[in-house]
Amino acid sequence: MKNKISDKKKEFRKKQINIRKKLYSEVINVFNENLFKELFKLIDLKNINIISSFISINSEINTLELNNYIIKKNKILCLPTVVKKDEHLVFKRFINNSQMIEGFMKIKEPPVDSKILIPDLLFIPCLAYDHSGFRLGYGGGYYDRTLSFLKKKKKQFISVGYAFDGQKVSEVPKDKFDIKLDYVITEKKLYSF
Repeated sequence: MKNKISDKKKEFRKKQINIRKKLYSEVINVFNENLFKELFKLIDLKNINIISSFISINSEINTLELNNYIIKKNKILCLPTVVKKDEHLVFKRFINNSQMIEGFMKIKEPPVDSKILIPDLLFIPCLAYDHSGFRLGYGGGYYDRTLSFLKKKKKQFISVGYAFDGQKVSEVPKDKFDIKLDYVITEKKLYSF
């Protein structure tokens, strides 16, 4: 059973990477401030201090405006880092772009000595997401392990997928380790699960 789902996810990823590449070249304005205002009303932003985002790579939806928006809202921005392969992510405080270093898979991240934080709100990249709130990632399982770790630690948090609207599918292949998102926000719509 696990191999069937694993194979299905692998094939689905290939297809979704091509779809996302096309969207990346076609969608000009990705940051919709009105949708973020709507999200922040729903989740009561004043009670959230630490927000995790990510530095977009390849054809991921651009996070530059999102990250700047988080900082303008006087929130602490942290970014995910891989400390050990096959373990949960660790979130380090973002100070500025000039201090970023090359981390796992050559993804930019805060320096090694940056303060480690636990986010109240996590923005998460997606290859695809479905109408139930499940997402398809790259297959490393980092975000699923991280969300599971936070739940085991009884940490209250909100998870938000950040993707292009065209990445929505009817159903993402999933297994028992996949964890549903609370929201997905795109350039067109805010989805609540």
